[in-house]
Amino acid sequence: MNRMKSIVVATVIFFLGAVAAWVEEPLPTVTLSVGEIARQVQLRNLEIFKAARKVERAREDLAGEPELMDSSLSVGGGYGSIGFGASGWYGQSSLTLRLLPQLSSAASLVVEHPGVFGESVSLTLKPLEPPRRTYSEQRVLGSALVRERYLKGWIFLDAEQAALNLLISDMERELTRATEDLQQSRYELIQRQQEIGEASFQDVQDQLVDLIEARQDLFSKEKGYLGAWRTLQLLFAPAEERISVMPLPIAELMRMLEQRRILVEALDQAEPVTEELENLRLELEALEAELKATSPWRPELNLSTAVDFPYESPGSHSVSVGLSFSPNQLKRDERENLREDIEIKRMEIAAEISAAALQKSLELQNIALVEQALASARIQEERDGVSLQEAELLFQQGRRTTLELEQLRLNLRRIQILTFRSAVEVYKALGVYQMLFVGE
Repeated sequence: MNRMKSIVVATVIFFLGAVAAWVEEPLPTVTLSVGEIARQVQLRNLEIFKAARKVERAREDLAGEPELMDSSLSVGGGYGSIGFGASGWYGQSSLTLRLLPQLSSAASLVVEHPGVFGESVSLTLKPLEPPRRTYSEQRVLGSALVRERYLKGWIFLDAEQAALNLLISDMERELTRATEDLQQSRYELIQRQQEIGEASFQDVQDQLVDLIEARQDLFSKEKGYLGAWRTLQLLFAPAEERISVMPLPIAELMRMLEQRRILVEALDQAEPVTEELENLRLELEALEAELKATSPWRPELNLSTAVDFPYESPGSHSVSVGLSFSPNQLKRDERENLREDIEIKRMEIAAEISAAALQKSLELQNIALVEQALASARIQEERDGVSLQEAELLFQQGRRTTLELEQLRLNLRRIQILTFRSAVEVYKALGVYQMLFVGE
């Protein structure tokens, strides 16, 4: 049993040393409150930065490129026989300018050796060509904005929870250390009692088992604290400093909880909105815009004029009108498919509205349950506080030992941590409920 004790102690010491070595990064430590951590994460989190970049790119796509970007310039030339044994070189170039979706112009120059060249300028108008359609780009931008907004809200809650979890882990770690000290004191006491015949060998062994379990529990709590610390740091990755959480008294946590509860009560009559619902509505708007832009018939009508400037003969010009008809210009099937898609999308929206309403009901039930757990913990805390006060009076009368008094103090501290954790659960549940109205 002593060998087991030595192994456990050595393991704990090794782990604590490894933790200290791993944590000691060459970075400064910054201590922030829970609220400051949540706000800083919103500004520095990598996922939020990536979401913001998607929004900017979607804005650029919606703005589009100038029509002149579709212009083109081509240049070519060659050398060869031009008949009756004569040979020579020739060159040609052309420039096409896209001024509007319905208007374009072109110019060309042809040069042949010996001494022949010509120039031409043309202008083409397509009055029935539809303007640039942006409903797809508008949907993408709207979806990117929705994603950014919801991501900020969820990461804010994640940051709050990570900071509060780290505080809870630290409290539990300190409690476990105190418990281990108490078990060590009991072990030393029972060893002395064995020496004077007031305790058996089995009593000593039983207490040693309790001591080993306390040390193993401390090892587990140290691991839990390290995991909570890592979770918080990763929200800031890549980070320029280590983040430490400012202690939060239970009274301050309850004040934060009450403030959030007031905000939640104001949402009682509001309609819940989810990210999926907002995206479905954006898709419906895009489909309706596409249907509106899809005319029943889209003929091709071209009006063009051209002027030639040959070098060796008088110039010429031409005006032409072209109208083409094809069965694929009738958009009846496209419009019918769009109408069907719109009807399906409306049914999906109705289903998502029902799901959001159900989620609202479930979140309210969850809030009620965690509120009950908090109330129960606070009642138990009051009872343990009274028990400790009574024990302190009995201790002064010599009717309680120091170890018994310390055990009651640890019991009170344990229920205080449970109260803190329960308050955190209520605070989190209220925040999750608020996310149902982030679109409002």
